[in-house]
Amino acid sequence: MEKRRTRASVGLPLTEEQKVVFDTAKKAGPHAVCFFNNKGGVGKTTLVANLGAELALNFGARVLLVDCDPQCNLTQYALGDEESLKLYSDADPQSVYSVIRPLALGKGYSSNLPIIKPEKFGFDLVVGDPRLALQEDLLAQDWRDAKAGGMRGIQTTFVFFDLLKKAKDLNYDFVLFDMGPSLGAINRSILLAVDYFVVPMAIDIFSIWAIRNIGQTVSVWRRELQSGISIAEDPSELPEFERDHSLKFIGYVTQQHKERGFTKSDDDKDGGQTKRIVQAYQEINKNIPAEIEKSLSPFYTKGNINPHLGEVRHLGSLAPMSQSQNTPLLNVAAGGGYIQLRKQAREIYRDIAEKFLSNIVSA
Repeated sequence: MEKRRTRASVGLPLTEEQKVVFDTAKKAGPHAVCFFNNKGGVGKTTLVANLGAELALNFGARVLLVDCDPQCNLTQYALGDEESLKLYSDADPQSVYSVIRPLALGKGYSSNLPIIKPEKFGFDLVVGDPRLALQEDLLAQDWRDAKAGGMRGIQTTFVFFDLLKKAKDLNYDFVLFDMGPSLGAINRSILLAVDYFVVPMAIDIFSIWAIRNIGQTVSVWRRELQSGISIAEDPSELPEFERDHSLKFIGYVTQQHKERGFTKSDDDKDGGQTKRIVQAYQEINKNIPAEIEKSLSPFYTKGNINPHLGEVRHLGSLAPMSQSQNTPLLNVAAGGGYIQLRKQAREIYRDIAEKFLSNIVSA
């Protein structure tokens, strides 16, 4: 295999406790995790890219990210405009679409993974592809067959299981999936394949509804798949890790609400409205833990994990700077006020990474 590239990071040094929890998680790996919310605009791609970079650059993990969002935001973030333009100028770029396409042609699973190595993030990447949306119909049609015990339908549904098997053979410690905001067939196949899921969320009523949707829908999918496997003609043909699979929830990450400022003199004007907005935000934030437990408790054991992995604070223009430099937040090259923002980003993602690893160990 190609020699692993190494890159120095100027992030925070690991504590002994962080080294121990990482080593424990690494020994129990590999771990497949998807980051999913069927509400858009919750910072999902920024979270998965920067957590992946933290694990790779500072913890020394071997990390593979898979861009399964047809919008390809993760790919553009990691590669930049110039390299993305070069990639997508090809009529048939090697991408996540290449993983599913052979099934549509009746050729079975793809023979290898189309992996590239972004220069600055430390992780490897299976790039996204707008054509992935074209495979929704294939996966949806074969899902009906899978529920009825049809082996072809089950095998198609297991396309991301096969991807994970190949990633395991390549000795990755973590495989992280970025997904689009839908409860469609592609995301169903991913959620049924991975070991864990994380919910990035904004603090608003729509994210509360998204939590409820996830809990209800994934539970139904699991029952339907298990039923299909139980009546399949020859379930022994399915690898053991597929038949014994159980999805677990390991946490959620909130985005900090950006409050509008107001003064006492504003109370009779915009200030009164602003106060109501802030109060509503605080009420939703207070109710999130109960909503998580109510909707997602079948996917985790209360007391084993702290489901709140952290809060991503607003970091001003650091995020746009990170995107323009195609580098993780913790390594943005800029002085002045960016120095303090970069320090905050390092602390935020180190804290999220530590809780993420701890929950994997305890799940």
